[in-house]
Amino acid sequence: MSPSDADVTELPSSPGARLRCEREAQGISHQQAAESLNLDTMVLAHLEANDFATLGAPVFVKGHLRRYTTMLGLDEDEIVSLYEHSTQQLGEPSLVPKSRLEMAPVRGKPRWPWVVGGAATFFIASALVAYLSEHGLPWADTTPDQSTAPVLQEGIRPRPCPGAPAAASTPATAGSAGSPPDPAAATASSALQSGQVNLQFKFAADSWVEVFDGSGKAVLYDLGKAGTERTLTATAPLSVRIGDAAAVAVTVNGRVLPALPRAQGQSLARFSIGPDGSLR
Repeated sequence: MSPSDADVTELPSSPGARLRCEREAQGISHQQAAESLNLDTMVLAHLEANDFATLGAPVFVKGHLRRYTTMLGLDEDEIVSLYEHSTQQLGEPSLVPKSRLEMAPVRGKPRWPWVVGGAATFFIASALVAYLSEHGLPWADTTPDQSTAPVLQEGIRPRPCPGAPAAASTPATAGSAGSPPDPAAATASSALQSGQVNLQFKFAADSWVEVFDGSGKAVLYDLGKAGTERTLTATAPLSVRIGDAAAVAVTVNGRVLPALPRAQGQSLARFSIGPDGSLR
């Protein structure tokens, strides 16, 4: 049996082989297909090899399959149905592809060291206060100094003469105890630091979102559920990618973006945000 006959035999049960045969029949290379879909060539290689576990959750795999079949002119429902009956898909998939797990931020750090340390500090401080309140400072001299007697006498206020007007009370100076706080100072303390940007994502439907800072560190890398919101503050410049741009509303520093930049006919949006909150 020739190699072409083996591929034809595999077509009914293998979506990857079906995509590969159709691409080769049309004379399209891996690089040309990847550039047309705005994907890495490795993603197409995993699809054609039926290695769906590397691509993450089924929502990501189905999205890649639908875009690939549309480009090749195949029936989307047929390819997706072959994928759903394939034995290669994951039973309990991860939302984040395995190839990018190392870029995701570390989560779930244990908090018990902080709790134990805080409790120990509290007990030590309580014991120290109790000891000082009972015994006082060990280095303080409790014998009264006779030289302080005249000074104490000077502090006694003389009795006013009959008919003399009462002394005016000294007005409280600005910043003294009991004065109201300065609203301007409170606003300045809550302002963003230089170069920081505040982002808010509102999801009308399920969509994945990726946000990376200038050093390539993942600030947000997750799947947003419909009806939820995500808010974060990070140092610009920021690189943002959204899987379903039509289903996500983005607010930058309190300003709602009217439309997300995306290529014609694609749902993926990709853009950058500068330190002043402007899109690039």
